Amino acid sequence: MKIKPYILFLLLLITNLTNAQNKDITIEKIVCITTLSDLKIEATFNRPVSTDHKFNVQIKDIDKVIWTDYITPSEIQGNKGIFVIRNLKVTPWEPINPKLYKVALYHNQNIIAEKRIGFRIFHTQNGNIYLNGKPIFLRGIAINPPDRGIPDSVEKSRTFAWDYVRYMKSIHVNIIRIPNNETWYDVCDELGMMVFGGNYSGSVDGQVPPTDYDKAVKWYKEVAYVDIASHPSLMIYAMTNEVAYSGKRGEQWDKFLSYAHKELLKWDSTRLYIANAGYGYGRSGEICDLHRYWGWYYNSPFNFINIRDNKKIIPFDKKVQPITFTECVGNYTGPSGAYNLTPNHKNPGSQLNWTGHAPWSEQPRLADEHQSFTLKTATELFRRLRPLNKELSGVFPFTIIFYNWNNVQHFTEMQPKPVTRQIKKSYQPLLVSWENYTPNVYAGNTITPTVHIINDNDDYSDLTDAMFIYELQDHAGAVFLKDSFALPDIKYYDSWKRKLSITLPNTLHTDNYTLTGSIKKRTKILSKNITQYFIDNYSYQKNISDNIKKIVLYDAKGNTAQSLSKLNIPFTTLTSINQLSKDVLFILGENSANQFITQQAKKIQQFIANGGRMICLRQDSLLFPNINSFISYPLKNVTVPLDIPKYPPPPRPSRNGLYVNPERPQHPIFDGIKREQLRVWSDYTGWDEAQPDLPAIYPVTDGYVIEKKNDIGNIAVLGNFGVALEGIAIAEIYEGKGSVLVCGMDIANRTHLDPVSDRLLLNIIQYMGDAEIPHHKYPIITDKIVWGDYASEKGVLTGINSGLLLHAIPVVPENNTSAMILTKDGDQFLGGPGRFNTRPGVQYVPYGRRMFGPYRLRDFGNVPDPLDKSSSIGEGFFWCTTPSNKTKISTLVWNPAQEPLKITVIINDTHSTEKIIQPNGKEWVNSPIKGGDIKVTFKGDRKLVLLQTNFN
Repeated sequence: MKIKPYILFLLLLITNLTNAQNKDITIEKIVCITTLSDLKIEATFNRPVSTDHKFNVQIKDIDKVIWTDYITPSEIQGNKGIFVIRNLKVTPWEPINPKLYKVALYHNQNIIAEKRIGFRIFHTQNGNIYLNGKPIFLRGIAINPPDRGIPDSVEKSRTFAWDYVRYMKSIHVNIIRIPNNETWYDVCDELGMMVFGGNYSGSVDGQVPPTDYDKAVKWYKEVAYVDIASHPSLMIYAMTNEVAYSGKRGEQWDKFLSYAHKELLKWDSTRLYIANAGYGYGRSGEICDLHRYWGWYYNSPFNFINIRDNKKIIPFDKKVQPITFTECVGNYTGPSGAYNLTPNHKNPGSQLNWTGHAPWSEQPRLADEHQSFTLKTATELFRRLRPLNKELSGVFPFTIIFYNWNNVQHFTEMQPKPVTRQIKKSYQPLLVSWENYTPNVYAGNTITPTVHIINDNDDYSDLTDAMFIYELQDHAGAVFLKDSFALPDIKYYDSWKRKLSITLPNTLHTDNYTLTGSIKKRTKILSKNITQYFIDNYSYQKNISDNIKKIVLYDAKGNTAQSLSKLNIPFTTLTSINQLSKDVLFILGENSANQFITQQAKKIQQFIANGGRMICLRQDSLLFPNINSFISYPLKNVTVPLDIPKYPPPPRPSRNGLYVNPERPQHPIFDGIKREQLRVWSDYTGWDEAQPDLPAIYPVTDGYVIEKKNDIGNIAVLGNFGVALEGIAIAEIYEGKGSVLVCGMDIANRTHLDPVSDRLLLNIIQYMGDAEIPHHKYPIITDKIVWGDYASEKGVLTGINSGLLLHAIPVVPENNTSAMILTKDGDQFLGGPGRFNTRPGVQYVPYGRRMFGPYRLRDFGNVPDPLDKSSSIGEGFFWCTTPSNKTKISTLVWNPAQEPLKITVIINDTHSTEKIIQPNGKEWVNSPIKGGDIKVTFKGDRKLVLLQTNFN
């Protein structure tokens, strides 16, 4: 039968349309979202599809097809088709067994898309985080490549990513934060490294906050998350980072994030969402996430003890939610290991807080030690305090853990810092953690550390049939005591603790010791960790010299008298102010500056002015103001405690403090005492972590400041503390021919418990009571001062009193292409401000000082701000003592600006010298002096840099 032409035309048309419809379908985007047994495929095609289109889906285990069928979209959204496959029999993806599959989508026997997937589910239950139905604690690291300054061809290569992630797993990290990069995500999928990713930004699609909610949600799904959503290693989506959480803007963000979170859950409920990383308090999303840098630029590492109580760290009644700190620790050290002195930033003041004015040759070691200590304290407290706060679920130190970045060609060239050794200890899945708040002890005494064992085994196994072994070793590894006992069974995600009682041999020599605890099962050591002690064999109990003045003590409270008696120091109790004379050392006991002292203030002041020596031990905030009744240079006691978990942090400086900086380390009061021994002192209250409040471990409990900065000319600051060394721990105040040493340190309560505290008290009494020991109001300068070199400055600059601000310049990496920037206030940047974390390979180092005063530190962030911002002129000054034969002072001044700038040097507030420093020039400015005590004042543009001062 002959087909009519018009019928043939219609058949051909239908055939062509059908072929075009079937043959032209391609995939533009594909997202695969999995649970433990289900797979959802979202495919965006090049054109609209319908339920008439059939697609073949194959799921492969390596090359073996484990599931295949022809399916049609269950839902169509324009060009997007959604396919759902349920009840698959698959092996879950887990960190110790990262099982991967391939899903392929075929149309007309042509493969149009292929994706690698893994099956897992990440959810919360009763305030904990669960992976595949098992609770899991997140042991994270937040600063990682890529986009950290390593050459792009290296940083984003598979080889580099593989070596890096494999190393992180070797130190027991189980989750890292990385930007969207397919190579890195692929490696994490394969190696079993969990990932925290997403929109780590303060905006959403460029909006702050979004007003078109649905458009923003679409941006999350189709831009921010689309490239990472198929990766089984991705466990947490960040929706924003550190956006406003209070006020009108905070309400706007909360409203948007709550809406967006609900919509995103409809799209992917197999992972957790942090709506506002750091600041959101879990009001949206599934996780209450905080960023707290306790122990970096505010508070101390011991503030982490407060995570026991949600009411202290969260300003409202929170939901039952997991708590994570996805940023903490800080303490950014550079490629040298020393603190990175990024200008106009939190780092310089923090450096002074934790490593003080130690010589730069010692700074890398000291910075490494504090970085490691803060990480250890934060991460181990997060795990061992879980019995007290079951919602503690993860901690992510945001700190630099490698030395080299910018010019490495292989991962091995990055070189891990000492903090990585601490990570490996503190992140052991089966963790031994020591609760030890008595780091300084005497031989023969009994120590009572508590050992905690936390079972977070990666294979979810219980600990059974194990022994605990502990031993005390000296620095050479010699063992002085050893014992062991059987451990009870400890279930997975559970913990156990025991307080030990260990009597130290009285034959121990004075040294640093390590107490090691190990878990052993049969012949295998499963876990090991240490705590450290300084043990003294009473060598610190030195005898007071025979020519010490007669001691007269006024002690209203009584504990100072007990302390002196225990130390065999003879004294007479003050009953009449007439007992004070030149040949008497007057000691005002702790918390004894009462009404009697204020009534006798004029006579006490006259006693000092006539050449008397007085020791004023610590006075609390109620009594401290009475000190000003007998001195001419008013001091101000500060009353805010250091470790308050309030955010933003409380005002500085704090009343109490750690890490005392010996401003004049060669001073007699620090004889035999190392800087490291002034960090933390032993608790004397018997406190433990199950008790409220905090331990008595602060060397300083009643610090103070100078009310008038110019009074520093009559005050020898011997020990200071805190951010930018604002607080004074101990100082000698000169009054006429005599002086009073004012001490804000907690000493009397520690007698015969803490040898360092005892030694300091004995040294103070020796120094103030021995007439043969000279008293120098100012540091003696016999050589040049290289400004910015703490060792050569010799304590002439204390806290922010001088107005001379450390100037820092960047060490420029070889692969740098950024320009150098000079700000109007004199800060120099490579490329721009900040970048301490995004460009960790750029180290800022000290290079001179600038005339920046008078200035203050911002309440939050501790960044220096000139008091007069309308003027470019700053000033700074210092006092010193020079040999009598010196007649000239010469200062080398650098002008990094493009215009000539004037400097004025003033000697003893009388003689001044002016000079114009040419652009990019370095010139000497000379002034006549007379040897002895001198005050030197510099005035000039804040961009000028003082490099060196010579006395000739």
